Amino acid sequence: MNVTEAGTTATRTLTIVLPEAEWQALRTAEPDAIGWLQALIRQRLGESTPGQRVAPGPTTESWAGDTY
Repeated sequence: MNVTEAGTTATRTLTIVLPEAEWQALRTAEPDAIGWLQALIRQRLGESTPGQRVAPGPTTESWAGDTY
């Protein structure tokens, strides 16, 4: 995990290691895999809107061409 400072609020970056086959299967099932994971995390934490996020991160669209 990487901790960076965004103003006075700390943010964290998560890294998930997946075999290529699993990543491709996830992208097939969920083309916006990053946005989907963010939504699941927010839902689990009970956030009502994505606007509650303090520090801006990369948009899910920026991952659209990701071939990893």
